[in-house]
Amino acid sequence: MKQVTLVSEKTFEVRDVPVPSYAPNQAMMKVKAVGICGSDIHAYYGKHPFMSFPITLGHEATGEVIAVGSEVTNLKVGDRVLMRPQKVCGKCRMCREGRYNICKTLEVLGCQCTGASSDYYPVNADQLYKLPDNIDYDVGTVIEPLSVGVRAVNRPGSVKGKNVLVIGAGTIGNVVMQSAKALGANKVVISDVSDYKLAMARECGADVAVNVRNENLEEVLDREFGIDGLDVVYECSANSAALNQMMRYGRKGMAFVIVAVYGYKPEIEMGLVQDREYEIYGTLMYLHEDYETAIRLVAEGKVNLKALISKEFPLEQAAQAYQYIEDNRDAVQKVILNV
Repeated sequence: MKQVTLVSEKTFEVRDVPVPSYAPNQAMMKVKAVGICGSDIHAYYGKHPFMSFPITLGHEATGEVIAVGSEVTNLKVGDRVLMRPQKVCGKCRMCREGRYNICKTLEVLGCQCTGASSDYYPVNADQLYKLPDNIDYDVGTVIEPLSVGVRAVNRPGSVKGKNVLVIGAGTIGNVVMQSAKALGANKVVISDVSDYKLAMARECGADVAVNVRNENLEEVLDREFGIDGLDVVYECSANSAALNQMMRYGRKGMAFVIVAVYGYKPEIEMGLVQDREYEIYGTLMYLHEDYETAIRLVAEGKVNLKALISKEFPLEQAAQAYQYIEDNRDAVQKVILNV
């Protein structure tokens, strides 16, 4: 089978490799589509702290089951599926407490071990979910980041009826915004510096989209919510200046959820956290129930993932796909590789 491997910075190889075997608890997936994630792009430039060369990327993947192991009871040949790409120990304290998304030895398929950028890929059957017939394979790949959004939105508790700010309108910021809307938020404001991404956020349901280069965000929040009306901030930009601005602005007792991956050590005004009793939440990946919720939201038409797909390439043109992303940084969201 063909397999696409990132062998060094900005260098892919298309290799012919043996079709892998599958274990009794696994299903063999004929890969149909693989999404390119922000972490993949960091790896492409050799700047991801937890990924090293060579690596076969691909943790956002959909496909068709072509074989099942002897122990598999939840799937059958012909099922359309998407995968939850977590490799966990099942034994550490966090796993025992049901928080396996922060397993002590967590590995992400396609990040710390071989991913799905190939013709065939074996996956533990309990990490595969049936893809509803009304969801195409390419759109199905975006359910993985949507599940990140669902998890993030629920970290402080129910968002129903709350007023929300999302900082950053990239793919994760967009799916956090869509998740908040779909899960019952009263009003969602999203901010960024990209008119393209803000226009996409409006298309996907944002109540208010603010370009902070042109508008004063605090004035917009005062107008939309009143000075004490903001309930929760989701930080999806990895911009500590934007986070500190909202900590200075925010009402006492409100919640902040850190969704972005910071590639540096930011300076945060921790004195405000203490003085105003802010609630600070980290969020990483997702749980089984987040995946189920995300699939339901897509199947019911409550979120729009198709709008996020900017362009699609054949898998063997991975190099061209990543070059396209590099050349169109301000006008691209999701790029999909079709197998």
